[in-house]
Order: sequence, then C-alpha cells, then structure tokens
Amino acid sequence: MKRASVRDALSRAERSGRPGLPLGRFSLSRRPGDLLPVLVDEHGGLVFDPGVRIQGFAPSPDGHLVALEVSEDGSENGRVVVVDTASRASTELAGVATRHARMAWAGVDLFLVDAHGRCLQVRRGEPPRTLFTAAAGERTAPIGVGGRMIIARTDKDRTRLVGIDGAAILELPRVRSVSAAADTLLAVTGDELVSLQVPGPAPARCRLEALPGVPVHAQAVPGGCLVHLVRDGHSLVVRLAADAGILAPTETVAISQKHDARTVSGLSWAQDRALVRIESPAEASRVMPLEEAAGSTSEGPRSRLTTVTADDGAEIELILTGDPGGPTLLEVYGGFGIVDLPAFEPSVGAWCELGGLHVTARLRGGGGAGTPWHTAGQGVGKTRTVADAVTVARELVRLGLTRPERLVLAGASLGGLVAVSAALAEPGLVAGVACTAAPLDPHRISEHPGTRHWAAEFGDPNDPAVRAAMDDYSPFERARRFPGGRWPRFLLTTFAEDSRVAAAPTDRLAEVLTSRGAEVVRSHRPRMGHGGNHLDAVHDFAASVLDFALDSAHQSTGV
Repeated sequence: MKRASVRDALSRAERSGRPGLPLGRFSLSRRPGDLLPVLVDEHGGLVFDPGVRIQGFAPSPDGHLVALEVSEDGSENGRVVVVDTASRASTELAGVATRHARMAWAGVDLFLVDAHGRCLQVRRGEPPRTLFTAAAGERTAPIGVGGRMIIARTDKDRTRLVGIDGAAILELPRVRSVSAAADTLLAVTGDELVSLQVPGPAPARCRLEALPGVPVHAQAVPGGCLVHLVRDGHSLVVRLAADAGILAPTETVAISQKHDARTVSGLSWAQDRALVRIESPAEASRVMPLEEAAGSTSEGPRSRLTTVTADDGAEIELILTGDPGGPTLLEVYGGFGIVDLPAFEPSVGAWCELGGLHVTARLRGGGGAGTPWHTAGQGVGKTRTVADAVTVARELVRLGLTRPERLVLAGASLGGLVAVSAALAEPGLVAGVACTAAPLDPHRISEHPGTRHWAAEFGDPNDPAVRAAMDDYSPFERARRFPGGRWPRFLLTTFAEDSRVAAAPTDRLAEVLTSRGAEVVRSHRPRMGHGGNHLDAVHDFAASVLDFALDSAHQSTGV
C-alpha cells in the first residue's frame, strides 16, 4: 500500500467540509476546500474569511455586526475583530487580548471578557469600557437575553447572575454552562437544569437525575430547552418546556441505534427553529431541524455499538467502524468526564477505506455512564482507566476482531498517556502506539502549561496513594519494568504551538524507550497546537499516524 493511497483516502474523507451550527443568520463552517472554518450566512455564502483560525463568534441582534475571536496560530491566544456584514469591512479592537472569550451583544453594545479577566463593554467608535475585573479563579460570561445583558460570575462554589450594574438577578450552585435564546436563559449546574425567562416568572427547574440519560449538551429555546443525552451508549435529544416552575419533557428524539451509532455534536436555536448537528465516525456532520432528525439515518459507512466486560464486571462500551480482519486502530481517552462520542473524523473514514477497523473505547474516567464512571478513573483510579484499555485490547483479540500484531493503540492529550501506559502493560499486547501531545510524566505534571486544569483529574502527587498509583501507570516506570523482547513501536508526537502540553517529557520518554531497545519515531510538528489547526497541517499529521499504524500492523506503505 503506497503512501499516496493514505493521502488520497484522507483527501476524499476531508472533501465534505463541516457545517457549523448557526447563531442568528450566521455560522462558522468549513466548506469543501476550506483549510479553516469561515463565517457564512444562512445560504452558505461567504461573509468573512480572516485567513486564520476563528475561535468564536457572536452576531448582533439585528445581524448587522458580527464579533469574531481569531487566533494566528495554535497557541489559542486571540484578538477580536468586528465585521460589518453589509460592507464586509472589519475592525480590530485595539489593545484587547483574548483567549476563548465569551462574547454577547445587547443592542449595539458588545460585551466580552478579555484574557486579563476584564469584562468589557464596547460601543462602535468608542474605546472599551471596563465594567469590572474578575477575581482570581472567577469565570465570567456575558449573556444577551430578552434585550438585556446578564453577566454570569462563577467562583468555585456558586454562580451569580447579575446585571451590568451589578444588581443581583439569581444565585445558583456553580454553573457548568449557560446559553440563551430569545427571552430564555438556561443554566446547567451539577445537579439541575434551570430555565429563566427575562423578564418573567420564577425559574423552572429539572433535576439531572430525572433525565433519561447522561446530559452532554444543553441549549436554551424559548420557554424551555433542548438536552442531548447518552443512554445505554446511544444519543437522544429531549425537549423540555417550562410549566409552573418545572421543566418537563415534551418530546424525545432517538438519534443513535445499535447498528447505526451516531451522535449529536451540537444544538442550536436559530431562525425560530431547533437545530441539531448529527454525525458518526465515518460520516460527515449534517445540520438539520430537530423534527427531521427523528427519521434520519446514516448516509455513509455505519458504526456499531458493542460492549466488553472488565475483570471487575463493568461493561465497557466500544464504537466499531469498518470491517474486522485488517489492521485495527484502537483509540482511547478516559478522562475529565468527557463522553467519547462517535463524532466524524476524516482519518477514520480513510482508515476504513484502506481496509482497517477503527474502535473507540469508552474507558472509566470518561463520562459516558455518568459521574460514577468518571470518578472511578480519577486520581488513584487512573490505573483503572489504563486497565480498561488493556482489557479492550485483549477482548478485541479474544473476539476474533483482530490479532495483536495487527492492533495499534492511539491517544491524544490524556489519551496519549493512557495509550502508552496500556501498551507497556505486557509484551505482545499491541503492535504499536501513536501518542499525541500527551502529559507523559504524571509525577511531574506541573511542568505543563495546562497543569492548573488537571489537578482534580490526576490527584496530588504528594498524596501517598496517588503517588503509588502514578508509580503503577507512569509510562516511565512501566518502560523501566518492561521485560523487553516484544516491544511495540512508538510514534510520539508533540506540537510546536501547544499552549497546554510541554514537549520535554515526551523527549525524555523517547530517550528511555530507545535506550531499552524500543523503536521510537519522534515527531515535533510545526504550525500545530492543542486547539484548532489548518486542514493542511492536520492532513499531514493524520497521514503520519495512519502510515505509522499501517507499518506497525505489518501493512507496508511502500516507503
């Protein structure tokens, strides 16, 4: 199999583009041929292409202006540009640095939070006005709702909804997310959905435990909300309406089935319609009204859901795409309560076209089965996450879906740590492991820029129990204990513009593995970061991973 075949398969999978979910009349969409998403109108016509990554956008209520946060590279550091949608003229907000800024409009005023925690009010032609500066550890988000601006101020324990004058509106336990549609605001706490009409009666509520599944996304709609849930491994969307202080389900739409595993990758309310974006690993996303989603099915290769059993009896869900018998790519993550959704990825479609089987494993530490599933893989439980990955590799072989010499593990970020640790559990488990942008040395987790976000997930290395767990699953410790002989191959990749994960631990592990006799391919890729990247850079990176996987699975690339 020639390298050109890999690139050709990737190019075919990438041609479909990726439609964005609309806000008002606009969306961020990557059209076929675009290297990055651009701002388009409701007809798909180009409104603005900054030539760099757009990290977020907010249209004014009348649609005449759109604020965009753009980033020049993969560092995720941004700046704000305001586009006049009639003239297509753009103006940068001078002196305003951002990083994934939350932006919203009230009338002609733009509200945003900059990289320094300042909540700014911006009126065209005037310098930004600072309303307040967030306290250390406080997260701030402006929300435009019912013609007024509400600020959500969240600390470690609570969220206060206040007006721009600081007047209190509502206090809630710490909010995970907040959205708005017309006159309705939706807040999601750790325990409930809270819907507030502005102005209007008292909030309507629904306990999360009363929902028929694990909530993944939630979106306000007038008078209620939409919630994307995962139940028994499958996605569904529930619509709830406010009635006498209660948010009650009024409609349920099943999205995924056992032999057609799909997911919802986003919800939106625009042009007076509830919209969903649906996709699966080898089928590009489609945006459609909720009422059309009920009868839709995949138009391309279908994925399927199955389970394997861990040694303690837990059922681990797997998403399989492609046919067994060829090289197998097993993708793992298992952290931060993130649900491993069967989302579209061009490399999966390309891998399947090349005769491979792709498997996504929902390990403990993720969120597919709710909070207990997440906490079981936190801190000292991270050894369980790795053990789950080992179980899946063994079970894929036992079930006849692959053979060890055809099986390659893959993981990015935390998933890279899990993949390498699992691959070093025993000789001959897998043929190779592709690890990308991973914090590979848990004992020295503080050397990474993103450390402050990871403490709860990894635990404190000074805690004896946590340290003992790290001694068990650390790739460095496992590499030193590995008996040698049947080493897997390693592809260890880092990104030059990564603002979360440092490259030094990967360099150190490469040295340790090489000194012990393992074959290591070390790659440090320019023009890429932990955030969104140019399609051409992603294409080259994905091709390197697929080439490595095919080589490792004894499928020669002819290079």
